Amino acid sequence: MPTHRGTQTVETPRLMLRRATVDDAQAMFDHWASDPQVTRYLMWPAHTSTDLTRQVLQSWVNGYQQDNFYQWLIVPKDLGQPIGSISGMNPNDQLSSVEVAYCIGRPWWHQGLTTEALQGVLGYLFETCDFHRITAKHDTRNPHSGGVMQKCGMTCEGTSRESDYNSQGICDTVHYAILKRQWGHPKDFTEGLVYDNDTQLVQDLYRRLDESRRLTRSQAARVEFLTTVRYIERYLTPGFKILDIGAGAGEYSLYFARKGYQVSALELSEANIAAFRAKLTPEDNIDLAQGNALDLSRYPDNAFDIVLLFGPLYHLHSQADKLRCIQEAKRVCKPDGKLFFAFIANDMVILTMFHEEPDYFVHGAYDKETFRCDDFPFVFHTVDACRELLREGGVKVLHEVASDGVSELFQEKINAMDEASYAQYLRYHFYTCEKPEHLGASNHLLFVGKA
Repeated sequence: MPTHRGTQTVETPRLMLRRATVDDAQAMFDHWASDPQVTRYLMWPAHTSTDLTRQVLQSWVNGYQQDNFYQWLIVPKDLGQPIGSISGMNPNDQLSSVEVAYCIGRPWWHQGLTTEALQGVLGYLFETCDFHRITAKHDTRNPHSGGVMQKCGMTCEGTSRESDYNSQGICDTVHYAILKRQWGHPKDFTEGLVYDNDTQLVQDLYRRLDESRRLTRSQAARVEFLTTVRYIERYLTPGFKILDIGAGAGEYSLYFARKGYQVSALELSEANIAAFRAKLTPEDNIDLAQGNALDLSRYPDNAFDIVLLFGPLYHLHSQADKLRCIQEAKRVCKPDGKLFFAFIANDMVILTMFHEEPDYFVHGAYDKETFRCDDFPFVFHTVDACRELLREGGVKVLHEVASDGVSELFQEKINAMDEASYAQYLRYHFYTCEKPEHLGASNHLLFVGKA
């Protein structure tokens, strides 16, 4: 049987999940409850007045008197106001099970916030309340909700026809569940990805991954960002124009725009574009566009002093596309400009995967003779392959950098460092990151060049 603890505050890196109060009525009404697009597949229609919202909140406040009532508001720490809700419904003591459900306002879709909230609630219900089984379901017409469940390690158990009812009427329902023994061992996020072409793969992949915090979520993760910025800043002069191709969720673009540089950013993934836009402030002067690195026709020749290519070479499979991407980057770069290329390093990935999966050397997705990783869902390069690609693309290499080194392999130790230890670790990393004997021992590689 579960040990009911009721609705207690749950904290995640970006969120506070807390109890509701009646004073939250206006924020709830404005941010999600009154939006028909948010409530489209929910059991209740959009609220037409804050009076109705207050009634709902009062019922939740009354429910908090029971220790088996689980209802949270989702509150981003940087906003301080609720943007959605998440609940644990229909607890069954005999089966030690509970069903989770969630909704979030449209401005915060596709930023990984719902996934983060669900992960926090799953952890609380499993670890604090000792539930054995947690379920969830969604209308078949709302697959993004199922994507959240998948990213949290929930298993699809099937679809039941015309088995539920929501604002759209009777509906088919997809059912998910996760058991306590599975918690902490989520399903492979690549399950169900279909590779028809690079563009489709990128779109589907970043609907599942939270790119918005990849470079900032921890001390270990920041090593790659800090190293890359360090090399870019070697070549910057006030007034320089920067093009960020494959800008992801905007970490580099925002950093340099806020330093006063003119930044244009191009990104293919719709989810990453949404995450990028959510970070923009009225003061951020960035030309952000959705587009493909293979076609930079929106930009004139010789327009930029610095061209960053930090995403596309993670995803382009054919040599012809890689070379076309490089040629387009060279075309828009000034004759004396600098080009920055990022790669995922083949050889180190095998070791970091082994760290996560003890049987990886026997069962891992790589060629057991050549030690080449399978190029799915990312494309991997050896150091020599990076050199050969850039040589063929007509790029003169100025720096070869192990941009994150062993930081992913030793992330637990690095994240536990105090400020002084972390600063000294960074100095050590900067000391070794261009040493030839260290290049292959890095999950990510940075090549700096010129045409």
